[in-house]
Amino acid sequence: MAGVALGKNEAKYIERLINYREQVVTDHADSPQEGFAYFDSEEYRQNYGGKRLGLSNKFKAVGLRNMPRMVRIMGKHIVKISKGRQECFSDLEQYLAELEQKGCLTAAASPLLQSYPNPGLWDSLCTYAWQNWRVKIGFTELPEQFVFKGKAVLFKHALVCIQEMNKAEIDHAPKLQAGSEVLKIYKELGLAVNDIARWLREKHSVRCQSNHPLGGLVNTTPLASKAGLGWQGHNGLLITPWYGQRQRIAPIFLEEKIFEYTDNYDHVWIEKFCKNCRRCERACPVKAIYSEKKVSADNIPGIGQTRTCIDRTKCFPQFNATLGCSICIKVCPFSGKEGSYRRLKSVYDKKNGKR
Repeated sequence: MAGVALGKNEAKYIERLINYREQVVTDHADSPQEGFAYFDSEEYRQNYGGKRLGLSNKFKAVGLRNMPRMVRIMGKHIVKISKGRQECFSDLEQYLAELEQKGCLTAAASPLLQSYPNPGLWDSLCTYAWQNWRVKIGFTELPEQFVFKGKAVLFKHALVCIQEMNKAEIDHAPKLQAGSEVLKIYKELGLAVNDIARWLREKHSVRCQSNHPLGGLVNTTPLASKAGLGWQGHNGLLITPWYGQRQRIAPIFLEEKIFEYTDNYDHVWIEKFCKNCRRCERACPVKAIYSEKKVSADNIPGIGQTRTCIDRTKCFPQFNATLGCSICIKVCPFSGKEGSYRRLKSVYDKKNGKR
């Protein structure tokens, strides 16, 4: 599992899993390099001179006048983001210690397997996630092609969680007001998946692993698409019926398949709609969105392909400097007012002779 791990806690976690490849879910030959970790990679250093992304990029982008506000925004969110990321790994100590002591994870057969598909627990889970965190959930199996290069997770079944970014704030993109909303949801969704995972462990004895939405272990957009929550847009981000592209995604990995998978193909039509729209491509200030997607992995069970949609050497510096940019999210027609998905689907169906 050689590769770059983002952050000390994650690096220690990966190091502890090195000798247990057969016991965990590891990366695949077709796995992508995790986003920001690419900028620490040998490939990036060789091809682009190795210029790192850091605070200096942010302060140069916002200008002297906005620096105090930038500092306040980061101070408001970064501490809890860091705490949430740390707890994703510290909460796993029992599992990691068991793996090191026994050489495998040897959970007793859960009674929830006998009562599968546990509709009552599923309803309670969805209610808990929504009422406490305004989080929506899907459930699917994790293909190893979605595990980022050099990384690994403990369990193969994934609860995929999404949380909305406020439209009024995102409409200010790429200004700091939108960037603050991006960081806010990274923070809150990170806290949410940790809390939901603890609820599952403590209340229902479900062995699970939460993963923070910022600097994660897996490629969450195709995972959410596979779970039936939406579909990948032209810019590579998830489009859902509820929020368009105005959400962040984070998974919780479960040891057992205790719920029915929510996989479906209800949202595949988005692919053709986006191909004709391309509004995000035209609006991108750094021209990072490809006109034609590039297949990165094929023959993936339940989803077919994954595609690369952006040039990250153009997108990520802009994303980093503006605390999330979000211009492509703002201009996406799916990201409009409530009901945008339904209206666009109606227009699409009429143009394609469907009712």
